[in-house]
Amino acid sequence: MLSDTEEEPFLRNMDQNHQEKGDPLRAHITDEFGNSKHWKYLPLFLLSHCMVFIVTSLIWGGIILLGLHQVNLTRSVIHPDHPEPHGDFISNAHISLCGNSPSEAKASDCEYDILSNHWIPSPCMDHAAVEEYQTDGSWFGFADENRTALLSIDDMSQMEFYYTSERDHIVHCAMLWRKQFRAFFEGRTQLDTIIASERHTTHCSQFLIDMTAKGPDYWNMPIKTWVGYGGCWSKNEAA
Repeated sequence: MLSDTEEEPFLRNMDQNHQEKGDPLRAHITDEFGNSKHWKYLPLFLLSHCMVFIVTSLIWGGIILLGLHQVNLTRSVIHPDHPEPHGDFISNAHISLCGNSPSEAKASDCEYDILSNHWIPSPCMDHAAVEEYQTDGSWFGFADENRTALLSIDDMSQMEFYYTSERDHIVHCAMLWRKQFRAFFEGRTQLDTIIASERHTTHCSQFLIDMTAKGPDYWNMPIKTWVGYGGCWSKNEAA
């Protein structure tokens, strides 16, 4: 048998609840308006409070968005064409660019580098690295995917894109790695944006890893690994 309480509906009459238990909100509004005859102004009261909340939120939202925009603007001004993070070796360096077309590149004293397949400012050209890259014989560019229309280096420099081979891509990454090492080891004061790019270095290293899945089963091919003992060069800190 149900008790008297259990027979009552889940939601009782709201006015009855307010009368029996008291409603803090109603009491507050009653204090604001004096007596119950002013309850007809309740919608205006609530609307005014909502408008204050909305306007305040919009103002603070605009301030926050403006601050974020200023942060992004500062980052873009520092390196407008190279937004990726860079190391200390170019933090105080001046950058020279080659434009966006062969004519602009030539006007900017740039040369076409078949090793990096980029136009590069002349001070950063490493002709010894290009000659080493060419000794493999896989560097030739072609106008078509079937690689039947051979291109000259000048033709390659004028193309939006051209075709080589997967072998060439492997050699490209390996030779750029050697070029990068020599540049850092020799402390060169000119570094092109390809070997100074973390993004491109990560791309090339991952490409070499991925290529092992396209040949023999390198996972199960045994190779002898010798244990060595390395050292650590430590530069003296400035006094």
